[in-house]
Amino acid sequence: MSLINPTEFDDLITRHRQSSDILWALKTWHHPVFDNKEQSIKSTQLINKTTQISSIITPVHYKTLPRNSEQIKFDVLNSLAVKHTIDSLNIETAHGYDQAKAITQEMSHRLNIRTARFLAFIFAKIFNQVYDNIYIDHHGMDLIYQMYSLTPRNSSPALPSSPITISSTLFAILNTFSRSSSPSDDNLSMNTLPSPLTSKHYLTSPRIIYLPTHRSYMDFIILTYICFEYNIPMPCIAAAQDFLGLGLLANLLRNCGAFFIRRSFRSDLLYWTIFDEYVKTHVINGDYPIEFFIEGTRSRTLKTLLPVRQGMLKSCLECYFRRQVDNLILIPITINYEKVLEDNLHANELLGVPKPKESKGGLLKAAQILKKSFGKMIVRFSEPIYVHDAYEMFKLNDEKRTNDQPDAFNRSVPRTLQPRSICQQDAFTDAEQRFTDELSYRIVNEHQSLTVIYPITVAAFTFLSTSNNRSVSIDQLLTDKKTLFLDNTGVTEHFSSHYQISWPVENERNCLKQRLLTIYSDVFECTENNHLTLKMTGDRFVDAALLMKLFIYRNTCLHLFAKPAYILLVCQANSQVPISHEQLRMYYHFLIQLFAYEFVYDRFPTDDLNDKDFDQYLSHWIKVNYIIPLNNSTYKVNSQFRQQISLITSPFEQYARAYLLIYEQEYPSSETNLSLLIKIYQKALLSKLDTTNLISVLASSSNVISNALRTLNFNTKSKAYVDLRHLLTNLFQPMSTQLRAKL
Repeated sequence: MSLINPTEFDDLITRHRQSSDILWALKTWHHPVFDNKEQSIKSTQLINKTTQISSIITPVHYKTLPRNSEQIKFDVLNSLAVKHTIDSLNIETAHGYDQAKAITQEMSHRLNIRTARFLAFIFAKIFNQVYDNIYIDHHGMDLIYQMYSLTPRNSSPALPSSPITISSTLFAILNTFSRSSSPSDDNLSMNTLPSPLTSKHYLTSPRIIYLPTHRSYMDFIILTYICFEYNIPMPCIAAAQDFLGLGLLANLLRNCGAFFIRRSFRSDLLYWTIFDEYVKTHVINGDYPIEFFIEGTRSRTLKTLLPVRQGMLKSCLECYFRRQVDNLILIPITINYEKVLEDNLHANELLGVPKPKESKGGLLKAAQILKKSFGKMIVRFSEPIYVHDAYEMFKLNDEKRTNDQPDAFNRSVPRTLQPRSICQQDAFTDAEQRFTDELSYRIVNEHQSLTVIYPITVAAFTFLSTSNNRSVSIDQLLTDKKTLFLDNTGVTEHFSSHYQISWPVENERNCLKQRLLTIYSDVFECTENNHLTLKMTGDRFVDAALLMKLFIYRNTCLHLFAKPAYILLVCQANSQVPISHEQLRMYYHFLIQLFAYEFVYDRFPTDDLNDKDFDQYLSHWIKVNYIIPLNNSTYKVNSQFRQQISLITSPFEQYARAYLLIYEQEYPSSETNLSLLIKIYQKALLSKLDTTNLISVLASSSNVISNALRTLNFNTKSKAYVDLRHLLTNLFQPMSTQLRAKL
């Protein structure tokens, strides 16, 4: 943990305010990926330089790249998989081709630098207006530069090795012929770079896949904006088809690399095949980097949405499993917003208000936000995940677990022309599916490890620690910040030592108060005694939405405390009677499984009760005197630290009691559709909504209801339902009785 150090970041807002946005948008584009019409003199010189076999990654590889939109569509439509699907569906060839052409036309992007320049200028104006700072991680950008550069810097870590494949070998041979026919350049020496056979270069251009968090509509724009800023290839972005309702803006986004896909198309085999081929042709040919959101949709809660959506990731991984590419480079990106543009919409949607459709009229209404300040945006890049290395490591670990000697080229599943939708069960081997599951969890774990803590997070913790906390002093905020992020770094850094705190002038009370009042003027106001108080109106739904916003901002850091806080929570719930070591461990693992969809842990949750972290967390709480060990391996909480313990455990206690409240509702046993179940439960809970009770508000969230219901094993739902309710009631019986009487 550390405070944000501005010297480790580029501030795009400060830079742009000191220069002309129009001149910046019209700057010379130096990267040789783009077509000759857009290439600068410098790019042309780079392409014409002598290519050396010792530097396989050179601009020469991009002479015929990238394919334009029409070429990509042509390749997709003429792929064997699409033709096979049309034949297998018994569609008349001409009619099937027309259907496929219409789908491809609707889906495809038309990425071009001219539109990128126009949108860069527009969004430079917007960003300068609504954000105080946009910080970009130096280290992350350096890593991306290294992937595209001719000469990796000595300070950078060595690139992982990749397998030598037929495609890469052929490319090396062709590259050699290209070198012999190219004009010589006396300034280039054969000793400039080491041989790729001794260094760990890739033999083809890097297949980069960007995987950002998804909290706001701004996520679609910011990475393309950054790529334009830093002169690196702009990505193709997977966007929902809903955005086609934005008219002109949808066309602009398409021309900036967005390709539009339906939210659900499992039953449409032709659409699935075209989507699958469209993604794969980008990965295999290396035209552009790909950007998609592994959560599938915006997280209204500012927490990672679990389980992650693996469809697009599987399409990319299949290219590697088929040995169609040497490697894939996955780059998780965490976009940290001090204030999310749509936080009002998020809160309302969680309380059951339908999501407004993307439309031109809605876009015009949203223009009002340009008058507000949304603080900082901090973009942080994770260390790249090299799929080849990750898979090799997975196979080694898997071999140790099973004590079997795996086949290094295990391809027992036929890699036929059939898309996964036709032979879904046989698409990946069991090992490949387990690897995909682990890789997916690793990606979201990397997202969470780069969290930035803003003052609103601490304020939300403080205001929500008790139901009657409606006024808080600035001194109390500083005390709670110390308790959460300074006194207990031993447990928070166990999840990640890379999270950072963005705070106004260190412990300067007036700056802190003014920032909260300025950015969150819809949430806080200042009283005569200089305390912050919530802007409660007396309207039940409006007040619930305000409290929901606080829940949302508190969520941003709960993953740091989740597992260690479970130990404190169990001891606190049994504060009248000491709890045994066995009981404490049992409830600790129960809470891990209960909240498996709610929080991202440091590693994938399993049923293994020999969790070594348990003893480490327990030792920490004993060391700081929050828990007192008694005789015969029993423990109790230290009453002298009850306030600090309550601050840490209150979020998880509220979630547990919210789950219990959900499970106490009448269960519609005849309904099995999860979406309908969520609506049934939410309607019942909203009818009893009480804004003086935080648990009532939290339990009314559609996301909490969804996660609570997903936790149930639907194959044995009645038994799981009874067991979960029984354990929660045993743990939180007193409050359960009060809630039942009140609600």
